Amino acid sequence: MTEILVLVLFGVLGGFISGLLGVGGGIIFVPVITAVLAHYGVSDSELAKFVLANSFAATFFAGAISTYKQYKLKSFYPKEIAYTAAAAIPASLLVSYLITKGTWYNKQSFGIFFVVLLTLMLIKFISSKSIKGAVKQNISSSKYAITGAFSGMVSALSGLGGGVIMVPAFTQYLKLDIKKAASISIGTIPFLMIPMILVYIFSSSSEVIHGSQLGYLLPIVFLPLVGGLLFAAPLGVSASKKIHPNYLKIIFAGLIIIVIIKTIIYLV
Repeated sequence: MTEILVLVLFGVLGGFISGLLGVGGGIIFVPVITAVLAHYGVSDSELAKFVLANSFAATFFAGAISTYKQYKLKSFYPKEIAYTAAAAIPASLLVSYLITKGTWYNKQSFGIFFVVLLTLMLIKFISSKSIKGAVKQNISSSKYAITGAFSGMVSALSGLGGGVIMVPAFTQYLKLDIKKAASISIGTIPFLMIPMILVYIFSSSSEVIHGSQLGYLLPIVFLPLVGGLLFAAPLGVSASKKIHPNYLKIIFAGLIIIVIIKTIIYLV
């Protein structure tokens, strides 16, 4: 019961962050899922796969709920989302397939990649003069596709929704306003999550954690997270419309620092 309550509370936090920053919530889900599964005694060789599968499941719901709220607020960009998702999906599927078919991606490599990724992103955000760039019009579809492909690969490796790459890329590379960048990012995430979730559902694990287990997917882990984010994600979207972009940058940076420290402590 304690674990369920903890997961629900982190679902609330992850859902709010998902809606606020357009990152899908994986930045919150990955550490807490990792801790819960380690408590269940999942081996190091299988831990990363379980973490990725269940983070993707929770992130799908966070993204879908936040996207619906963006649509209701008339902040929805279907064309840009389609260009980004069309490239992100095959890239993420390829990496997910390679992970499930081998043992090369374990607890240590997963943790190191996660920390390096977040550190690089943090440096980029802090060094930028403004998180709100000049909004460009008529951006080519290929630039959305390039961003999507890279984000898909990162998502498959890290368990994040891809927004951790898409939002900085859209603001720094495509010079989009951060609020539009977050909307496109969160709209892409549900489409990106579905095929990766299916890959892990139909992959066989050498460990059985619970009777409801589907491949690497554990409803007892991701459903409490979903319960928490159901009402928190729309609140995050609403808040993002009212907060100044510079404050969003500070929130983003502070969150990343906390997660980096926690992950390093866990690896040590």
